[in-house]
Amino acid sequence: MKLKSLFASLVILIASSMSLQAAEQQSVTLDVENFTCTMCKYTIKKALKNVEGVESVDVNPDNKTASVVFDPQKTAIEALINATTQAGYPSTVKE
Repeated sequence: MKLKSLFASLVILIASSMSLQAAEQQSVTLDVENFTCTMCKYTIKKALKNVEGVESVDVNPDNKTASVVFDPQKTAIEALINATTQAGYPSTVKE
């Protein structure tokens, strides 16, 4: 019986930590300017990945967008926009 109780507690603990981790993530899609060639995708992705707190980046050359998942306690949307702008690709939040 103690083993079942221990297992149930472990499952609850894991589920709680997963929901806390998911709550710490935020996502945004940026419209990116000056997107003219296939290499742009890699430059934009590298600039965004270098921002502390960024967890994933998906750059879509067809739509000229970048979708970013990040930790809002470590960075802000303004830092993401600044990163693409500094790399030569000004961006705005897609509406």
